[in-house]
Amino acid sequence: MQFVKASPSQYLVVGEHGKTRNLGIAASAYLWRRSTYVLIPSTQQEANFEMTQESSDGVPLRFKGIVIYRISDPEIASKRFNFSGVDGCGEINSLINHVCLGELRAVISQMKMQECIEGRKTTLTDAIASELKKVVEDEDEKGGWWIELDVVQVAQVYIVDDELRQQLEAEVRNEIKSKSDLSDIQLQEEVELAQVSSKRKLNQASLETERQRAKIAQEKLLLEKELEREKIETEAPLRLLHIEKEREIIQQEIELRQLENQAKELEVHNEMLLEKAKLDLQKEILPIEQVPAIAESVSKMFQGANLSVYGEASPIFSSVGPLVEILANTLREIGSEKKASGE
Repeated sequence: MQFVKASPSQYLVVGEHGKTRNLGIAASAYLWRRSTYVLIPSTQQEANFEMTQESSDGVPLRFKGIVIYRISDPEIASKRFNFSGVDGCGEINSLINHVCLGELRAVISQMKMQECIEGRKTTLTDAIASELKKVVEDEDEKGGWWIELDVVQVAQVYIVDDELRQQLEAEVRNEIKSKSDLSDIQLQEEVELAQVSSKRKLNQASLETERQRAKIAQEKLLLEKELEREKIETEAPLRLLHIEKEREIIQQEIELRQLENQAKELEVHNEMLLEKAKLDLQKEILPIEQVPAIAESVSKMFQGANLSVYGEASPIFSSVGPLVEILANTLREIGSEKKASGE
């Protein structure tokens, strides 16, 4: 008997009497000499593939890829592949390599260089992943590999010819530079257009602001006029009433002035009448008052004189006679007035 033991990263599969048994991970057992066993890895395994292939436009390209997988059923896998050697997964890796390369050749022959480079993670990877799944995930015990695919990827695609690669890289660089220059020009144009648009918007905003200010000023003016009109309409009755009252006051003052003038006229008239009466009375009294003086004067004229009158044409009596006659008439009128008044 012999003692066998698997590590924590291995399955222990034992074959006895024409049958196989999976004892599990990190298992150990005593085996008879007629029994056999294999250690199958339980960890992820890596299979790499690479090849050179011309694209449909005649450019030689180098392709590199990787497939990471795990063995899902070690008992069936031990029947499909030989794990007794040092490289137990060598057969699986070789088969994965052949499947991936065959599918890549079929796809790349129909694609151009640019498409191959740009479709590395999409078209190429999807093509080989789909083909591998058809092979390894067959649920039929006689057809499937009983492994699980974790990663399937075309990792690198590059041009093999250095001179051609440099030319293509130069073209790409020139194209990138041209695009960059064009982008700078477009950016400058966009900046200038944005500045023009911004100025236009600012001018429009300024014009709109001025319009709003003018509209507000016009509305304010109309409102002021309306308020002024309402104020005039409100104050008009009061002003008319005030004017009417002032007119009445002035009319009354005029009437008062007229009455005062009439009173003054009457007063002046009365004073004039009184003065006239005084003058008339003085005129009437004056002869009477002057009679004694006249008589005295006449008497003095003839005092101590012996008058001899001859005829009617004496010059003395021609001058004294009218005076004496005036005195006589005046005395008669005074006497008549006294009789008439009952004095």
